[in-house]
Amino acid sequence: MSYSSTYGLLFQVTLFHNYFLNNGEETFTSMTDDKKEKMLQQFSTDAFIAVTPSIETITVLKNYKMVFKKTKTGFGVYVKLKGESDPFIKVPDNLNLTFLIKINDYQFENYTNLDFALTQAYLFSNVKPLTEPVSFKYLPKISDNKLISNAYLVSEKTTADLISTLQPSEQQNVFGVISLTAKGDNSSEDIIDNSDKMISPNFKIHFDNRKTFWRYINRKAKTEIKTKTVKPLTRSGFVEIDPVNDLDPSQPAESQYPNPSVKSITKIDSDYYSEIFI
Repeated sequence: MSYSSTYGLLFQVTLFHNYFLNNGEETFTSMTDDKKEKMLQQFSTDAFIAVTPSIETITVLKNYKMVFKKTKTGFGVYVKLKGESDPFIKVPDNLNLTFLIKINDYQFENYTNLDFALTQAYLFSNVKPLTEPVSFKYLPKISDNKLISNAYLVSEKTTADLISTLQPSEQQNVFGVISLTAKGDNSSEDIIDNSDKMISPNFKIHFDNRKTFWRYINRKAKTEIKTKTVKPLTRSGFVEIDPVNDLDPSQPAESQYPNPSVKSITKIDSDYYSEIFI
């Protein structure tokens, strides 16, 4: 006689990035469902970040008969069931699972519309740390039309507290932390309901692509032309430059200007510039 175990989705986290999902100036959220699906077929979080359970969380997952499963767009946590939506082992309200985000792509900072600080990390959580203000931003849901901003960058104190809970081998180069507790600060953030049944929420971390001024540099002629407004950086598509209206100084209408790569970006004061040598 053989026995099979049934697992159900406890929760999932979806990660999007507009650099990979937008098509030139066309945003992913404005696309038709068919076009979104085509963009997602070419998308994988492995292209820019790695998400892994912390060492402590790996132990918790085993103890509660849970499984971490990666997907192209993030990950899910599954739990062994004894009924349709009842975990085999009761999930305590205060059970916390922590996942570390580390950057895979050295150009991530260039094309991601965020600030980066060596002594601060981004926190994506359904529970506010005591060291954070009431303005703390909770982790969005898949249905929320929210992009990750600098508001998710927590204080040096909170960052130090988060890193101190990790093993020495995992404390380096932590860009962000996903910290999810069975019961969140708000019922809308819960993973289990008041009857200890699974809600199976889908949380979302949606990064925005950086927009930069495009600066065309002719070293031979020692001239420089730049766009009057910022333009989006995307892996797919092409942003048309109107040489008469988009550039300063204005250029002949028949002129053509390429889109920049993400390799050469300079920050001057609070503005970012993509440099294109022509």
